[in-house]
Amino acid sequence: MRIVPSVVLAVPAALLIAAPVAAAQPAVPSADQLTAQLQRALNTSLSDEARAAELEGGLAAVPTANNIASVMDRYSSMMSWKVQNPVAAGDRVNAQLAVSIPVMGTRTHDIYWIDQDGSWKLSNVSGCVIARDAAGTECTV
Repeated sequence: MRIVPSVVLAVPAALLIAAPVAAAQPAVPSADQLTAQLQRALNTSLSDEARAAELEGGLAAVPTANNIASVMDRYSSMMSWKVQNPVAAGDRVNAQLAVSIPVMGTRTHDIYWIDQDGSWKLSNVSGCVIARDAAGTECTV
């Protein structure tokens, strides 16, 4: 009978267990994409669920979006707005909301989107900034 030497390797258990992989962050959206996303969130002809999908607070943030939409719709002939200058900052995208009123000029408001479940969502804080500072209405989030 022939004896065959065998080798036993000691491998730490940690090497055998796969480490969790962080979810890939979504691509940084352009200013036009963020403007379109904000327009969807404020479009009261869409379902609350569709609008909530654009907001960090989900359905709880829709009443604030309704308040903003009401003011912006009322004054749409006298004002325009767009998102500008998006910049990635970790798990968020910082930008400005530029609100223009012909007689008064343009005023910008710092806002941001957060990466939530692989999608960029308007942050609750930013919804309140838009409600209070840009639309002069109540924030309910």
